[in-house]
Amino acid sequence: MFNLFKNMKLESANRELQDRIDSRDNDIKRLEAQIKKMQLDKVDAIKTDVNTSEFVIDWNNMDVFSVERMGDHQSAYSVIGYYMYNETEVKEVREWKFYCSHEQHNKLAEEFRNAISAENNSSVR
Repeated sequence: MFNLFKNMKLESANRELQDRIDSRDNDIKRLEAQIKKMQLDKVDAIKTDVNTSEFVIDWNNMDVFSVERMGDHQSAYSVIGYYMYNETEVKEVREWKFYCSHEQHNKLAEEFRNAISAENNSSVR
């Protein structure tokens, strides 16, 4: 009979410990979800900041040949293709990749198109 009471106490203690473990597991899952949400919120805030920020490019100081919109599995971005001389005075193709909204990209492309048209006194496609 003593062993029966002892076993009942042990089973009760075991259930109590399992409940505490389950509660801690739930706390961990809840906190991990909060961390993930905070990380996503931070990414969204950065994207919003980048997409709404203004920028100016001095086309006269760059030997630009293209303005393109590209993307990968995470986001879209703009790429300016330009020429630059290296240390041995050889002209190389370079790319400047930066993040901006689609609207800002279109403004940038229009500025580039207008700069080329003005320079060549012609229209550009």
